[in-house]
Amino acid sequence: MLLLVALAGAAGAAADPEASATRCEPAGACGDTAPEAPVETWVDDSYAYVTSRTDSLAVWLDSFFGTVTSDMESADSVLRLRTDFEWDEEDGEDYKVRLRGKVDLPRLDERLSLVFSEEDEEREEVIPNSAGHDDDVGLQYRVRERQSSRLWFTVGTNASLDFKSSLRYKYVEPIGDDWRVQFSERLYFKEGDGFGTITRGDLDYLISRDRIVRWTNQAEYGEETDGVEWGTRLSYQLRLSEKDALSYFGAIAGETDPEYLTQSYALGVRYRRNFLRPWIFLEIEPSYAWRRESVEESRSSVWLLTLRLEFLEELRNRRAQRPRDEADRQTVD
Repeated sequence: MLLLVALAGAAGAAADPEASATRCEPAGACGDTAPEAPVETWVDDSYAYVTSRTDSLAVWLDSFFGTVTSDMESADSVLRLRTDFEWDEEDGEDYKVRLRGKVDLPRLDERLSLVFSEEDEEREEVIPNSAGHDDDVGLQYRVRERQSSRLWFTVGTNASLDFKSSLRYKYVEPIGDDWRVQFSERLYFKEGDGFGTITRGDLDYLISRDRIVRWTNQAEYGEETDGVEWGTRLSYQLRLSEKDALSYFGAIAGETDPEYLTQSYALGVRYRRNFLRPWIFLEIEPSYAWRRESVEESRSSVWLLTLRLEFLEELRNRRAQRPRDEADRQTVD
């Protein structure tokens, strides 16, 4: 684990142009050569995503809450070391230590990254407490970057040494200042499970400069899925300050085979706070679920609780790239 964190630091130093640049003091000591104009790369182009007030707040909230997609799509290296305590009224307690994020490998290729994630973690963004227990590690290659779309190819494995690969496309489009739509499609292959596809759509609406409503829908279909496994989630997210945020959510999940079944309904709240240092976060997420695994079972009502301590390593603070005063200037009262 420490080796991976050290790797992140080394990769970050390699990616930081100021770390390797020759410094000339006093000014002019290196001669009269005029500085070259900076060359725009995919890193600069990635910030073109943020083109409206809705984008600005949505990007800040995704980065603050540490969503899977936000980290995987970051222009810089991001690593999160998480320690989770999970309590389920039916299943009892569970403890997890997880490493997640990506480390850019600029000395090999500027588009290549080493990625760490947890199996089905993206599903957990829609359906609470649905992530798997296998840790994935792989290589991610950015095939194409455009102002409003991205394409990635990933190969990797998990703790069981199962081979995995996927091709993921994402499209983002602001609609005026108050709306934003996102669409993503992921085609995957996993050894033992075969081929499959995951389709996801997000619709964001800006209520005020610190409040946003997001409606997320996701459907997965594959050789080993129970028909179409689907989920929908409605969340109301608030930026309370630069150090804490809150999200209220409701979620529904189900499947279509062998019979159409709505497996779970859930209501919950998630509170996250930056604590002591800029790289330490505390999180609490209580929720209440009504669930069943088959049509023959009666639905049970259970309480769930997640407590999380997180240590963050990132090259630059993404939450500072669109400061509050800029968002305020864009806001028309």
